[in-house]
Amino acid sequence: MNSWRRWFSRKKWEREMNDELRFHIEKQTAVNAAAGMPLEEARRKATLQFGAVEGAKENCREERRSHWFETIWADVRYGLRMLRKNLGFSAVAILTLALGIGASTAVFSVVNAILLKPLPYPHAERIVFPWRTAPPGMNLGYNELPWGRIDFLFYSHESKTLQAMGAFLGDSFNLTGSGEPARLDGVRTSAGFFPALGVQPALGRTFSPEEDQPGHNHEVVLSHKMWRERFASDPGILGRVLELNGDAYTVIGVMPEGFAFPRSAEMPGSFTFAREPELWVPQALVPGPLIPAESSELAVIARIQPGDTIEQAQAEMDLFGKRMERQYPGSAGWFNTHVVPMARQVAGDTRRPLLLLLGAVGVVLLIACSNVASLLLTRSLGRRREFTLRAALGASGGRLMRQLFTESLLLALGGGMVGILLADAGIYFVRALGPGNIPRLHEVSLDLRVLAFTLAVTLATGILFGLAPAIGSFRQDLIGSLKEGGQRSGGSPAGSRVRGAFLVTQIALALVLVIAAGLLTQTFFRLLSADPGFRAEHVLTFELSLPASKYPDVDHVVALYHNALQRLQSLPGVQSAGIVEVVPMSGATESTALRIPGRATDGREQNPYSNYTIASPGYFAAVGTPILRGRDFLETDTSTSEPVTIINSAMAKKYWPNEDPIGKQVGPKSLKFPAATIIGIVADVKRLSLREEPPPEMYVLYTQKVWPSMLTMSVVLRTNADPAPMTASAREAIRSLDGGLPLAKIATLTAVVDDSMTQQRFSVLLLACFGGLALVLASIGMYGVISYSVSQRTQEIGIRMVLGAQRRSVFGMVLRQGARLGGLGIAIGLIVALGVTRLMAGFLYGVRATDPRTFAGVSLLLLGVALLACYLPARRATRVDPMVALRYE
Repeated sequence: MNSWRRWFSRKKWEREMNDELRFHIEKQTAVNAAAGMPLEEARRKATLQFGAVEGAKENCREERRSHWFETIWADVRYGLRMLRKNLGFSAVAILTLALGIGASTAVFSVVNAILLKPLPYPHAERIVFPWRTAPPGMNLGYNELPWGRIDFLFYSHESKTLQAMGAFLGDSFNLTGSGEPARLDGVRTSAGFFPALGVQPALGRTFSPEEDQPGHNHEVVLSHKMWRERFASDPGILGRVLELNGDAYTVIGVMPEGFAFPRSAEMPGSFTFAREPELWVPQALVPGPLIPAESSELAVIARIQPGDTIEQAQAEMDLFGKRMERQYPGSAGWFNTHVVPMARQVAGDTRRPLLLLLGAVGVVLLIACSNVASLLLTRSLGRRREFTLRAALGASGGRLMRQLFTESLLLALGGGMVGILLADAGIYFVRALGPGNIPRLHEVSLDLRVLAFTLAVTLATGILFGLAPAIGSFRQDLIGSLKEGGQRSGGSPAGSRVRGAFLVTQIALALVLVIAAGLLTQTFFRLLSADPGFRAEHVLTFELSLPASKYPDVDHVVALYHNALQRLQSLPGVQSAGIVEVVPMSGATESTALRIPGRATDGREQNPYSNYTIASPGYFAAVGTPILRGRDFLETDTSTSEPVTIINSAMAKKYWPNEDPIGKQVGPKSLKFPAATIIGIVADVKRLSLREEPPPEMYVLYTQKVWPSMLTMSVVLRTNADPAPMTASAREAIRSLDGGLPLAKIATLTAVVDDSMTQQRFSVLLLACFGGLALVLASIGMYGVISYSVSQRTQEIGIRMVLGAQRRSVFGMVLRQGARLGGLGIAIGLIVALGVTRLMAGFLYGVRATDPRTFAGVSLLLLGVALLACYLPARRATRVDPMVALRYE
């Protein structure tokens, strides 16, 4: 406080100091005059006896505690004057830094929202997901397996480390009786679901344990968005009865705004959840023993007891798995578990791509800093005479360094402020155009943590790019500079080496980044050209969800689908129609352990398994999956005929590697279902990702009383032209059979495939932009260094031309200088890229991490850009007038 008071009263203090010094000099002057000296001589003698007045003033200021602030303020004012004096230089430097800082801030804001920002749940660090995992070496296309009913009930009762456990699964509901029938995405949950999350509703309440019982499960909790959009935020919504799937449900609560768990982007791809659920209903699991052939379909969420740890929960899950394996012989390996913290679960597979993008944007920032450092070094060499005069007048090397650091920080702060504006625009772009399947993307913003990051990056860049010119000023040869007088300076070999080092660094970093972008771009296009096992063009898909109250048994379900396929097949423009459990690229299908009659095992072999998909005649033609051998399902294959199945190529190779599987039998392990005869082999179909290796898969006919329930199925229509206009005709065809059945998830198969690639496309686009930016910054750096070198060698070039040098040789000399620097940067960059790209192997598909064509192509591109950046300075060098050059200063 005293320092600030002295700062604001510094003018008064300066006056008092001047008065005191004047008093001492006048007093000595009077003494000298009394001794008989003339007045002028007495004053001169008094001044000499007192010493340097300005030095005394400086010593007095040093004694004041607020001197440091005055000095800094003086440096800031002087720095601002110098930046205003060189507006062109300042604008280029600030814009260069703003691009690097803005890009870094925008990417960090995404990383912050997805990986760092606390989840909006109380004590979210205690929320976990216990997953079953596939046995080692087993390829199901996914790793996280659902829990069965009996497993969940047993563990939720026995667990000591978890105070709340909730089971949940995605489901869909047809809303009728309230105008036009609508399909709603929802979740069936057990009573422990909301307590595990620790979230209270905005209105009403959630389910009680009594309501989570069979026969009492007719309550519904609405999302805030559904309450607002469908019911106009009606405060009297509680107690209202909704007709869902033909049953009456009473609204008992509305969740708070923003709550929409579980989102599909936050859950494994092997589970089917909506992008944002609109309602939650009780699950009402039936207690009791295991039902033969009962499916496992539950995800589980839990909250760890206070004082317990994830490691303890994992140990308890491992013991539970061993107990289940002992209880169910033959299930070895199927009860492996993995307890995942909620923060990691929500981030999902985005962690590694985000860290890759953060590293890429960090490289861009380093290139920007190197570029500005080179500019500042060149500018500081141009100010050498200024620094020499200041040093001669008593300024220390530390003071000169501090002044240069101050100017660097001012540039960095300017770049930071403009960078925040660019980051804000970038965040708007990411939120508006970013993939919808990136978790928590809606939470990306410029919050305090992001602004703190921006400030830290700004200060770090200011120090980083201000270091070289500051050290350069400290190491100046003052005597040499004074001898040079008004002659040009700044062409010292040391300065040229530093600028060259900056340029080589920029080229090396740009090369690494562009190679990484090139590899990922190749991966993207390789994925697009990969054979998915189907033809997505001219295919329309939609989903039907049949209410169990209206379709109580398999016969009713089969009749509806049979009639629907006949109506749809007869529509003008439809080539073929079929139904399937899950459309390719939209989620996982069922999986089952197999029994293969007549197949000998040695007892050590793992139980055979495969994915298990329900389909209809005409499905393979509709989706464009080729039948490699055998035949398709026929209308004559019915519930009373011999059970038949079609397998994929992967299954044929795995279980019948050296024989013909046609005519063989295979079926689910449960004896409740008879084995089916294999009648055909189809191409492998990719279901979750274009980069996956398809697992074994068997297709079973929907008319042959298969499991599980077929209440929700997808319809596939292949059309002669654009399939989108067929939506209205398809809706009318279904409405003619059941006016209460809405069509849901209407999309072309091309759009479904594109949607599965949005994350990859977005990452490649951003990395390509960063690579392009790095290339532009490196070329600007090359142009600046070579241009400055030409200006410094103008006199030398003039002498060469006077002595007979041809313009062509001068042009080549300049290009060779750029080629040497570019070649050195490319060589270093190739060495670094060999190590960096090996770390990217997990991101690549169909291309090696050390792909020679990519390395060679990017190297030639960088060399071409470097030579192009040298072209203008080289041309300028050839136009030097020798007589003017000899007089050049």
